[in-house]
Amino acid sequence: MKLDIYKGFDKEFLLKIDKEPLVSLEISQRLNVLKYDKKIRKTLQLGLLSMEEDDHNWITYEEYSLIRTQVESMIDDDELEVTIIKNNLYPEYYPIHFEINDELYESILSLYEEENNEDITIECKNFENIYSGIYLSPTKRIYGAFYNYENDSTKISVQDFYSSNIQPINSKENGFVISSNRDAKSYIDILEQLKIEKPKIVSLAKAKGQISRLIEKSIKAFCIYNNIQLTYYHEELVVSKELNNELIDIAKNDIKIPNFEKFRDIPFYRDPDINKEIVNISQGKIISDIIKQAENAYDDETGNHYRDIFITASTGAGKSVMFQIPAVYLAKKYNKLTIIIEPVKALMQDQKEQLISRGYNRVETFNSDLITQVEKERVLNRVKNGEVDLLYMSPETLLAYSIDTIIGDREIGLMIIDEAHIVTTWGFGFRPDYWYLGTYINRLRHQIQTYKHKKQKIHHFPLCAFTATAINGGVDDSVSETIISLYMTSNPIKYIGKIKREDIDFKINVKSIEKLSTPEYENKKADDLSCFLNDSFRKNEKSIVYFPYATHAKNAYNKTKAFSNLIVDNSKIGQYTGRNTEEVSTDLFNKSKQEVFEKFRNNQINAVYATKAFGMGIDVNDINNVYHYAVSGNLSDYIQEIGRVARKKGMNGVAYLDYYSNDMMFMQRLFGMSQIKQWQIMKVLSGIYDIYKSKNRRNFLISPQAFTYIFQGKAIDDNKNINKLKTCLMMLERDINDKNTFDVIITRPQSVFTKAFVVIDSKHRNEVLTSKYEKYFEYEAKGRSNMHEQVYKKDITVSDVGDIYSLDLKGIWEDFYQNLSFPQFKYWYFNTQSRSEDKVEIMPEVRGFVFPRQRIIIKSHRGIKISEIRNFIIQDMENINNKLYEEFGNKYFTIEEFSNLLATFENIGKTKANLIANSLFDIVDPNRKCIKYRRDDSKGVTEYCLKTGIFGEIMKSPINKSSIIRKMLSCDEELYSSYINMDTSSSGATDLNTIALKLLSIFDYITYEITGGEEPEIFIRLNDPEKIKKIVQGSVRYTNDYVTKAKQKHERDVGILKKFFLDLKTKEERWNYVEDYFLGENVLEKYNSSDEYEILDLQSTVDIETSFSLVNYTKWKDIKMFMEESYIPILKELSKNNIPLAEYLSTIVKGFKWNNDIIMSWPSKNTIIFSQDVSDEVINECDKLGIKSYRIYEIEYADLKERLL
Repeated sequence: MKLDIYKGFDKEFLLKIDKEPLVSLEISQRLNVLKYDKKIRKTLQLGLLSMEEDDHNWITYEEYSLIRTQVESMIDDDELEVTIIKNNLYPEYYPIHFEINDELYESILSLYEEENNEDITIECKNFENIYSGIYLSPTKRIYGAFYNYENDSTKISVQDFYSSNIQPINSKENGFVISSNRDAKSYIDILEQLKIEKPKIVSLAKAKGQISRLIEKSIKAFCIYNNIQLTYYHEELVVSKELNNELIDIAKNDIKIPNFEKFRDIPFYRDPDINKEIVNISQGKIISDIIKQAENAYDDETGNHYRDIFITASTGAGKSVMFQIPAVYLAKKYNKLTIIIEPVKALMQDQKEQLISRGYNRVETFNSDLITQVEKERVLNRVKNGEVDLLYMSPETLLAYSIDTIIGDREIGLMIIDEAHIVTTWGFGFRPDYWYLGTYINRLRHQIQTYKHKKQKIHHFPLCAFTATAINGGVDDSVSETIISLYMTSNPIKYIGKIKREDIDFKINVKSIEKLSTPEYENKKADDLSCFLNDSFRKNEKSIVYFPYATHAKNAYNKTKAFSNLIVDNSKIGQYTGRNTEEVSTDLFNKSKQEVFEKFRNNQINAVYATKAFGMGIDVNDINNVYHYAVSGNLSDYIQEIGRVARKKGMNGVAYLDYYSNDMMFMQRLFGMSQIKQWQIMKVLSGIYDIYKSKNRRNFLISPQAFTYIFQGKAIDDNKNINKLKTCLMMLERDINDKNTFDVIITRPQSVFTKAFVVIDSKHRNEVLTSKYEKYFEYEAKGRSNMHEQVYKKDITVSDVGDIYSLDLKGIWEDFYQNLSFPQFKYWYFNTQSRSEDKVEIMPEVRGFVFPRQRIIIKSHRGIKISEIRNFIIQDMENINNKLYEEFGNKYFTIEEFSNLLATFENIGKTKANLIANSLFDIVDPNRKCIKYRRDDSKGVTEYCLKTGIFGEIMKSPINKSSIIRKMLSCDEELYSSYINMDTSSSGATDLNTIALKLLSIFDYITYEITGGEEPEIFIRLNDPEKIKKIVQGSVRYTNDYVTKAKQKHERDVGILKKFFLDLKTKEERWNYVEDYFLGENVLEKYNSSDEYEILDLQSTVDIETSFSLVNYTKWKDIKMFMEESYIPILKELSKNNIPLAEYLSTIVKGFKWNNDIIMSWPSKNTIIFSQDVSDEVINECDKLGIKSYRIYEIEYADLKERLL
């Protein structure tokens, strides 16, 4: 029996199929999923059961989705051979062939994008059952994406119907230009354009970075089907001397650039994908290009066809002029607003003040840290009234507001992303909101906006991305990745600026390639810094000294700790970092930084102690030197930082570094601090799935605080951990969706779908519920009335002043407070006691009669009653405490050793042991009252020691003192729900409750959520919960590729920097290396020396004191408690293949760079198994050292067995 399933085809195509359909139905019945019912399902099931051995029938993918379970059952029984035939003219979004009116479309869209969608119609439910997403194109055509069930089965054959076997040819003639990218919806728009314009030639832009093979195949199939010639797109920068007098007039008379005579020529690569030929392009040419694309975007008659622009130009090339002049031009001619996204607040303020000082006042910054609430309203009014043409904002601020709140009826003429490299660099490690910037802009430009329940227009404007440093091509192609992440148009205009700076020399003094002891290293570094500064002071030179951490800059300025022997004149030095190390008020901190900046710019001081926060876009053109105490970022960061020097014409600068092997530890530490681990990804996904099960709906909100325990860090670091959670969520979303070619999971931070919970004072209930806010309240539960609660075995009686109601904060915000961002609105709603002069009264008529509550829901695991959990965790803590003192006493131990110790406990697997070991100390003893720690740089690990005998009591204290834990004692169910006060009189009570809940989560006793509070929540939609379930339960092996790529990139970055500092000697060599690096060449391979590698004997170099020997174990099954759950199947395979037990698990090899990645080893056989995340470079390096190595999921069992036996 054979069954063909046709996916994504229309009525005309299906009518021509020459095989018999499975059942007799009208084509419209097959395609119109809105009309699907039990009768159609039963008809299809009977047809399937009626198939005979020689039958070869067909159904649509829509029909298959109805009877998938039965089809898969017959496949598993080898009764049925199934082939899915795809309409590969489309990239997994297919035209809908039945009518959906506007109202139904909005209802369906809300299914995928809003939390509260309980009241859905049968039609909406039917659509959701078949399609994972919906898209309305600019031509008003509706498309749907299926759930792609075929990805789950190896027994289903998948075929493309249309041939895509074509290779683009090289041609000087360009046609309709397409660049394949990640976003299927954007490509749908392009596909519709192709159908309208019917070009003879389509030119495919080469994308050296991450591209979608799916979309590329669709492009090729479309060209073959429509007899279109496919060529490679080729574009060279063209020199143009024609300058627009209007632009010169703006430069001279509007923004009044000092001493302006003509636009500057900037060196760019003519065609960086081909060669390194340089061509000088006038700023005026680029400005004209930007204006032209903006005007094209406004031209409705020609279809709003425009191109975005990506520009890399070295620091000091006058980037701000290139977007300020187009902004003024577009405002004067079309009354358009330009929004400039800047990463650094000081940079926004600096550019604003410069323009105002020159007489241009139509500029504002809009940032919560810089302006008061009164000023915010003033700025918003100026923008809406057409008094502002350049608006500077941070990405976080833009994401926090609806666009209509900011601009009113104004139209966006242009959007600038300055320092665009941050979109793909800081986003991975530190600022995940940058990852969401592209999604936000894409929705503005491609989806009809809905605000206050009214449809708004689609915005048409070009996006301009500027940066000084981005890699064009190669494995780390940040140009393509930024273009893709920002959802830039199909074929953006690219200006790739010349990399080499002949006016910057390097003074790299290699002091020690061997690791020094910490005291010796710190003394030498302080001496070197003293020498450099005193020498530069004698020459009256201006210098920036970059430190890895803000604490370094602080300690150097105060001459404490590692800098106690520093001998310099502090009156010539200022301090400028992004972190408030002195813990003064934000206003005072910002004022202090501004004073330092002004003194440095005006030559009142000679040097600034800084972190990377200083310099990005800062306008100081006469800096002589940049001195790195130690490099903490990659080569791109380093070049960005040294690019601050010699920006004045005719000036030369120097980049100084006194290099020690120890320097690289800062780069390793910073990566380690921000690195996401595979087990953390799995724990986040597991937590999301637990919440889905408890809520039993695909759309829900999560409170980030309920997940922060997964990440290492003190309780005060919750904001950092929330950022890590956001990074985890984006990594999960992109990776799982990429692998399944549809949106399995959707995440959206900073949700505005929040509702609050309140008690309404019963005495004023009628007053509240008849006010203008009446419709926003909804009854939830009876308030407590003479309820008995147990406190330390004593019964007390508790009553609320009224009943519990939910409050629709989103509705109140939209209808009454649209001049505030949603986070600001929530802040003033909850902080009624604030005495700030900027205070905004929220719901003043009734606010005094409602009292905030938070709803807490706790679900126990493994069938344990809520009331029993306290005793269980107290017993666990006593066992851990006893084992810690027994095993280590007052000796130092590592987190890995602690984890291995925990893994020996019953019912604690390796993942749970990792979680407890990584989190416990920071949560229960953040101030180190009981636990000492020290850094062992020789091993690259932090070691801990129990310095007193009270750790057990400290560990149990939050459990014993938490009011929530006490309330749980009276609950004999597996689910506990309660509404708790937010304005607790005891300042520490809330913290104790939070810590207690985190501890219960770490020990895997509960999943919990707290909703209705001040903190932002995160919207989650699970389009296909079954796929998530399979990953969480381990029936599908899952490794997150983004985690792997981040780790492999870090390894490359370390190697690239080391080669730059140690192997290259001359200025010319170094700039050639840098140029090759930024043009995408594999510099590690190109500049590889022919040094012979000395074979490394693992057996003689293993540190047996710190490595985890398995000498006392004999079988693979005996060590499974030490392994992460995802590795257990590997142990079974090793045992099944009769491979000898490993000699060590975690293995420390002296002088070996990749100890942290070793899962297990056989030193006597020079053999290692690494984690899946290690790069090809590591595997190759091991090979050169005579070490046979495998990634854990890529073990060649026969080869390994032969080597070991």
